[in-house]
This record gives sequence, structure tokens and C-alpha cells, in this order.
Amino acid sequence: MAKQISLKAALRPSSGRTATKKIRNAGRVPGIVYGKKTQPVSIALDARELTTALKNLTSENVLVDLKLENDGKTESRFALIQDVQHDVMSGKVLHLDLHEIAQDEKLRVEVSVEPMGEPAGVKSQGALLEQVLRSLHIECLPKDLPESIRVDVSKLEAGQSIHVHEIAVPEGVTVTSMKDLSVFACVMPRVEEEKTGADAATRTLRNNLPVTEIRTLCRSLCQLKPTGFWWRASATLEKIISQPAITSGLL
Repeated sequence: MAKQISLKAALRPSSGRTATKKIRNAGRVPGIVYGKKTQPVSIALDARELTTALKNLTSENVLVDLKLENDGKTESRFALIQDVQHDVMSGKVLHLDLHEIAQDEKLRVEVSVEPMGEPAGVKSQGALLEQVLRSLHIECLPKDLPESIRVDVSKLEAGQSIHVHEIAVPEGVTVTSMKDLSVFACVMPRVEEEKTGADAATRTLRNNLPVTEIRTLCRSLCQLKPTGFWWRASATLEKIISQPAITSGLL
């Protein structure tokens, strides 16, 4: 199941750049709580408490039991972390977005996919494991939300794939991604092919024509068509056949 943390927050009466700067200078982090059935609420959280709570999290889907203080009263809200903004240089948390949810309503989120085990094709056939999809779209209640979906790839042979519809998910979870998409594939390393037509043409010239015949052809072209194009073509052919690796192999 997804990680769940508890946080305390207070209502933030004002917003704007100046008010936000004062909140951060006071050791707090500005944030917002919103949901489809509630109006957005600006909040402020203790920076140290928030940093500690987020420190060891590895999943993108984190549930929050939020205690919101307002005029001496405390109300509980249940939310999902939607976004965490960090300072690029220091790594400090700058802002927190919380999406309020109901425990009896299904969520639609993305969950990461992780391979488990070493494919048989990698062990015995020298194949490589490719991960085509990094996450799956799922639907479930908050209580059934998985931290990630782990897939056993140990039986994959070279040339085989695991598709979305073949993945076993926890009870209460429905995958909404397209069923025929590949998630993992066990493939043999690709042999580098000829990159350009020019390379192929060069190799054809090198392999099929003796150097003397190529030089004779170049001179004949220049005599028949004494234009800049043919002189440049002749120079190019001469450059090709003048390489040591070619002349040593053809002469």
C-alpha cells in the first residue's frame, strides 16, 4: 500500500509574493489544499516537520492525514500529495500541493512499474531487458493504492514480452492503461547496420572496382564533361580510392 504520513498545517489568511516570503522566513512552507467538492484553501506547514516526513519517501503517490488548525479548532482532511516544489540549489521545499480526496471514492493515478528478478534470456542467451513502460494508469480506492507494481520477469526468454494484460495487480486495483501495450521485453543486442547510403556506395566502389579502373573512369568523365561538377566528382572518387586501407587491398 502507498505510504501515508501525518502533517499539521494552519490556515494562511493571505497570499501573494510578500506574504509567501514572510512565511518562508518564519520557517514555514506555503501550500494549498483543493478538491472537487471543496474550495481551495491556502495553508502553511512547519518546514522541518515537512522535510522530515518527505525525506525517505520513494513513491510519487503519498497519502496525507492532514490536521488543519483554524481559529483554535482542528479539522481532519484526507489528501494525496499532488506536487512538491523544491529550490533547485538548496533542495529546500518551497511549496506543497495537496489534492483532497474521499476514502470511499476511487482514485485515478499513475503508479510506477518495477522489474523483479533476472530474465532467463539475460542469463543464458546474452539478451537485454528493456522496460518499455515506466508506469501504469490505475483506478482504486485510497486504501488499496499500491506504492508501486512489481513484475516478475525471471521467466522471460529472448524475444518474449510482458504486456499490460499479463500483469497481476493487487486486489482492488484496476489497470486502465491499454491492455496490449508492452511493459517489458527481452531482446537480443542489435547489430549496427550501415548508417548511410554514402557509406554503402563507398564500400561498393572499394570492393568491386580495381583502383586503376576507377582512376581511368575519373579522367574520362573530366574530359567528356569539363565542368565544375565532374571535376568535383572526380576529386571525390580519387580521395576515396587514395585511402591506404583501400589501395593496399585493391592493388
